[in-house]
Amino acid sequence: MRAQVVVLGDFGRSPRMQYHAISLSQQAGYEVDVVAYEGSKPTEAIMADPKIHLHLIAAPPGFLQKLPRVFALLFKICFQMWQLIMVLFFKLPHANYLLLQNPPCIPTFTLCQTACFLRRTRLVIDWHNYGFTLLALSLGKKHPLVRLAKWYEKYFGRWAHAHLCVTDAMKEDLIRWGIPGSTIRVLHDC
Repeated sequence: MRAQVVVLGDFGRSPRMQYHAISLSQQAGYEVDVVAYEGSKPTEAIMADPKIHLHLIAAPPGFLQKLPRVFALLFKICFQMWQLIMVLFFKLPHANYLLLQNPPCIPTFTLCQTACFLRRTRLVIDWHNYGFTLLALSLGKKHPLVRLAKWYEKYFGRWAHAHLCVTDAMKEDLIRWGIPGSTIRVLHDC
């Protein structure tokens, strides 16, 4: 059995996702492929586990901060899409499960869902927050891109096989979005 853990962020700074990878390896006995940005060194438990394989991708280039916000977002999405396509569709072997950290949901939801569909893999989303709310912090709640991101997240978030989230309140939000409560498990952060 094999699982993929996709984190479009610094895996070394994501204790929750590191814990998931360790649990999948040590408790479930899975081979685990982690796709994440280069960055901080993960825990020794990750580094020493022969069943956990790191597939590190480059973070978006720093010059994006000098571009207008909308152009920077579009370039970042294209950059992430290219890297995810190369890794998920061509580099990694078939997996039984793909565990995806959210946010970000753009472009990960559609790319991971497509990879899962083509490879007959079950998608599990671990909801840490909502991507559209983070985007609203910089663009404002009423910005058209924020509204589009909210629709995208609500629509495509429903298509996963299972969901993990960090609070009971988030579970209730997901249920209001049309995600069946029976597919949602709350795993509180310690």
